[in-house]
Amino acid sequence: MSFDFSGQVAMVTGAGSGIGLAAALGLAKSGAKVVAIDVAAAEEAVETIRAGGGEGAAMSMDVRDPAAWKRAAEVTIARYGTIDILVNSAGIAVPGDTALEVSEEVWDRIMDVNAKGVWLAMKSVLPTMLARRRGKICNVASTASHIGLRDAASYCASKGAVLALTRQAGVQYAADNIQINSVSPGTTMTPLQRHVTEVQRAAFLKLTPINRFADAEEVAAVILFLCSQGSSFMAGADISVDGGMVAL
Repeated sequence: MSFDFSGQVAMVTGAGSGIGLAAALGLAKSGAKVVAIDVAAAEEAVETIRAGGGEGAAMSMDVRDPAAWKRAAEVTIARYGTIDILVNSAGIAVPGDTALEVSEEVWDRIMDVNAKGVWLAMKSVLPTMLARRRGKICNVASTASHIGLRDAASYCASKGAVLALTRQAGVQYAADNIQINSVSPGTTMTPLQRHVTEVQRAAFLKLTPINRFADAEEVAAVILFLCSQGSSFMAGADISVDGGMVAL
């Protein structure tokens, strides 16, 4: 699948690994200037982008920090002049996450990273997009937005919030030529899998009609589509990239 993002500027959260890194590399390979945002591995992501001939800038920051988001938007605009694309991929999970057993501290941390971080990112880039009357935002939701996954209470809640916010904002800003949509990956082979137990993984495989898990690049390909002109008549939509899990 081929895309052309020449002359466009993309901010990608969670760009240090997994789906975020795959999306950042795909956007850069297709011509975008990529601002890689990650709490720990932003510099490494940009090194990989540049090694592949792309252009990028690293921002090491916590997506839960409103002040950091204000700086990130200001620095990006000062360096590149605009923000055309936002991909919200940063997310966390913990093992043994049930409504009874999860602590308030863990609940708040998962909700803050997975849901509040998406809102803060959108809040920081929307003024620029509204001023130019153009923009693409792709939020990474999850099959957990659609079905109840065992031992994933706060994760399901956080990703459900991402899906609901995507729908609302997609409708809110559709007339401003800003397309806001989401992708819902199924089980994908990323570092986040270290928080998934073998019992969970075996159960997820049984629920995946394709009978395998996704590679990050397969999800990133759909993210790139949602950031491209191919999604020009989509607003508040969600695409499941889950091997048929939600359709089962």
